Amino acid sequence: MVAEYQELVKKSQAIIISKYGGMTMPQLDKVRTTVRASKGEFHVTKNTLLLKVLSESGYKVPETWLKGQTGVAFAFADPSGTAKVVGDLSKEFEPFKTIGGVLSGVVIEPAKVAALAAMPPIETIRAQIIGAISGPASNLVGVLNSAVGSLMYALQARVDKEQAAPAA
Repeated sequence: MVAEYQELVKKSQAIIISKYGGMTMPQLDKVRTTVRASKGEFHVTKNTLLLKVLSESGYKVPETWLKGQTGVAFAFADPSGTAKVVGDLSKEFEPFKTIGGVLSGVVIEPAKVAALAAMPPIETIRAQIIGAISGPASNLVGVLNSAVGSLMYALQARVDKEQAAPAA
């Protein structure tokens, strides 16, 4: 189990720790399925083993986070997407509560997990960055095309004027 936890921690971009005491198996299955759809995994964990793996990985989470019935969502692709799913599930199932997490090696409190959940998905952020980069380039191309077009019209007018002058 330690090796499995080490592998999950190593390939995770974020880890979200939750309490699930009082949930039914169908509810836990929904949590697993929904987290999996967000490109993550949800595991009911052995607290002592997870604490050992997190400590060995350099993550100093409070020991109180790993007491009682603990489940962990591992976000492999989109930390904000997985955090949003976990946050939505905690609203749907009263016993399911987020108690903290780890993002890019930094231990974060529940409020920061909620802030992470409020961020747009990674695909949206990428599209915004590409738009911000390509917007000025597109504008520059338009300005250059306009300038070249104006120059061509001016030269054509001059040529037309020169051709009309000898004929008169």
